[in-house]
Amino acid sequence: MTVKRLILTVFLAFFLSVLFPPIYAQDEKLSSKISLDKDAHQLIGRWEIFETKEPGKPYLSSYKGRPFVSRGANAFTLILEYSNDGTFRRIARVGNNETVEEGTWRLSGHELRHKRKGAIEEEIMYIRFDGKDRYISTEVFEETSDPGLFAKFRRSS
Repeated sequence: MTVKRLILTVFLAFFLSVLFPPIYAQDEKLSSKISLDKDAHQLIGRWEIFETKEPGKPYLSSYKGRPFVSRGANAFTLILEYSNDGTFRRIARVGNNETVEEGTWRLSGHELRHKRKGAIEEEIMYIRFDGKDRYISTEVFEETSDPGLFAKFRRSS
């Protein structure tokens, strides 16, 4: 009788595992969907930097320096692409060299978090939208007296 029960139990376990996905797979499906609030939805798309305040310099006098150029031998820019699945790409161009980093993002209130692939810690920035096609980002360096890096981004095509 116990051999029959054992065979029946193994058969039922196999049958159920084929018909029904494992519980842990269902958890992954639920967690992979991102619920976007209005501001997070507004961030979806491609953004290009057009103005910065460099670290260590006062806010009013630091908007000088190298202009941002998207392409070519004189390229110098930063482009961020946000997808609605919670992933992002960061494209940095200096001259003819292009660096692409990928990772995940999330926006909670004004706090934008980037977790790049291979990085141990998240980057935390604070953003403010100035209309639907512009936002300002502030990255704070907590262990210094420096107010941080201040950047303006605009939506690009």
